[in-house]
Amino acid sequence: MLDYSIFDKFKFARKPVGVKYSLLKPKGIEPLDKSLAICEMFAAAQTSPPFYASRENVQCGEHVVGMEEFPPMMYSGQLGEKFSMFKNAGANRRIYDYIPLLPKDSVKYIIHSPVDKLTADPDFLIFTANPTQAEVILRASSFTNGKMWSFKGTTCLSCAWIYAHPYLNGEINMTVSGLGYSMKARGVLPEGLLIITVPFDLLSGLIENLKDMEWEPYWFKLGREGFIKEVKRSSQELAQELAKD
Repeated sequence: MLDYSIFDKFKFARKPVGVKYSLLKPKGIEPLDKSLAICEMFAAAQTSPPFYASRENVQCGEHVVGMEEFPPMMYSGQLGEKFSMFKNAGANRRIYDYIPLLPKDSVKYIIHSPVDKLTADPDFLIFTANPTQAEVILRASSFTNGKMWSFKGTTCLSCAWIYAHPYLNGEINMTVSGLGYSMKARGVLPEGLLIITVPFDLLSGLIENLKDMEWEPYWFKLGREGFIKEVKRSSQELAQELAKD
């Protein structure tokens, strides 16, 4: 199991949450004692002991994690217009051609645990961060490979981009609280927080990069004028060095 203690350094107001999918009933973990939408579960887990959710606990989002198939009414796009999400059914219908979904019946239980109570490596970690914390996480994500950030989402079914896309595609994804239609209507989180999902295969590299890199670079502490002056000076020094060859 990875060492997740580096995340203590962030002093998150809302703890990162590890999520794991299972076909086997978890042992040593209590079941969720209420019904929640998928998008509400990670927020609930930030302040609770680890829990697992089965189909009867999932009030919304069951289609995203493969517990049910979308009914014809949803595939038709009729709901989008009714709920003011889309101008017409056709616009809503299009999302079902690209929304990420876990295969039907591939998940029976969804385990949630705050990062400091993990007993096994999760399938992905969900961070709820302010911009300063998010900048460090995202910079660390590309610190050794230079990969660009590319985030995806839709007006509805925002849970798919948090719970399915990163897990299936191996890509970090990010959204902002207040954008997802159902999350906003449910008041899941205060607006303006950055929700970042990191899949299992990127966690080790992220942790190592966080250990290696400078979290608050010297350049961030100079102020605007100081930064401009230092960039000019350093650029001139480098140009002079290169000119010697």
